[in-house]
Amino acid sequence: MRLNHNALAYTANNNLNAINNNLTKSMQRLSSGYKINKSSDDPAAKAISQRMEAQIRGLTKAVDNSNDGISLIQTAEGALDEVHSILARIRELAVRGANEVYAEEDKDAMQDEIKQLQDELDRISETTEFNGRKLLNGELNKKGYVDTDGLSIVEIGGDIEPGDYGLTITRTGTQAQTSITPLAAGATITKDQAGTLLINNFEIEIQEGMNADEVNEKIRNAASKIGIDYNAQTGELTSQQYGKSQSITVETSKDELKALLGAGKPTVYGTDAKAEFQTENGKRVGFADTATIDTEGNRITVTDKNGFKMVYDAELDSQTGGVGDATVTVLSAGPMVLQIGNNEGQTLNININKTTAESLEIDHINVYTSAYAQEAIERVDNAVAKISGIRSALGAYQNRLDHTVNNLETADENLTSAVSRIRDTDMAEEITEYTQQNVLSQSALQMLVKSNARPEGLLQLFQR
Repeated sequence: MRLNHNALAYTANNNLNAINNNLTKSMQRLSSGYKINKSSDDPAAKAISQRMEAQIRGLTKAVDNSNDGISLIQTAEGALDEVHSILARIRELAVRGANEVYAEEDKDAMQDEIKQLQDELDRISETTEFNGRKLLNGELNKKGYVDTDGLSIVEIGGDIEPGDYGLTITRTGTQAQTSITPLAAGATITKDQAGTLLINNFEIEIQEGMNADEVNEKIRNAASKIGIDYNAQTGELTSQQYGKSQSITVETSKDELKALLGAGKPTVYGTDAKAEFQTENGKRVGFADTATIDTEGNRITVTDKNGFKMVYDAELDSQTGGVGDATVTVLSAGPMVLQIGNNEGQTLNININKTTAESLEIDHINVYTSAYAQEAIERVDNAVAKISGIRSALGAYQNRLDHTVNNLETADENLTSAVSRIRDTDMAEEITEYTQQNVLSQSALQMLVKSNARPEGLLQLFQR
């Protein structure tokens, strides 16, 4: 028996320390719920689980982003539903106005309602927003700029790649313009001259005894209702809008009135602007060979496949007078970008066109004659088609986002399950391990006590 070195106590102590370390780890796993609490537990698994955890958090936020996108689309869709209702009411009024059984006062009431509906349409376009972002005023259109003040961008939409696009404006549109003979100061309408003046079939009653000022005032007020300006000094009648769709015809019900006002001239028409594609080395600048140009007044529209559309206005009051070469630079900015994935580049661009009365081309309609009302019906039908197209695109966006959310949630679930298998403690297995280590700890402690007591046997040798 040796006194200075108690090898059995050392062995028991080492075993007790090892068991206590295992017991500590087991307690950590049971208290935290994780079997990897620090990198030393399993360095590779720790790194893998951390990357997966970052992916899971990204997926969770991508789901939130997609749901926010759905809410944004639903907000725009709700506003466009009301726009559709407004257009339906304007069309109803246009159909009613096309019926010539109504007096001018009735047409005034219809036109007043149309004006209020146009204003409300503009208000909806300007004020519809989601979290401070305006949705229908063109803010979510693709953006661009022009290198000349002779051309302004109205709309850029569809499948358009960023870059430069060249146009040449060779001619701007003109107004329809004619004239009548203004009454001289002091002139009075006689019984023989009294009759009906028709400007584009809009009837203006010229009554016996009216003086020059009264006649001129009546002609000016009536002409303005149908989009024509009248200059009482020169007798000029000029359409407020430009293009070949604008015309002016002046007729009278009596020859005497015709002779007095110099009416009966041939119908005059405005003209549309003319534009062509710029070319460089035999190729169009920016535009594909399948693109086409349409003009109406001073509005120039370029269209192509896949919804490609650029709309411009020639600016007559610019230094160039709206004529000349113009390069339009389309930027990648504009559409709202939704981050719908947890990695770079996993985005969706939301593009919503402007929906004002001007952009829908219904800001100058009137129902004072059957012809004007028929034109209004056609323009409103075109506006309805445009709004339907926007709503269809929004519906497609929403359906895509619904599937995106489902896919992200599935990926999140599977990735979470994978991380759980790596990091989470199997509680049943760990409790079994803890129980085993706890029993061993108590046993080792008892053995350490007994091994430390063995040297006491030497005292019995001295006693004998």
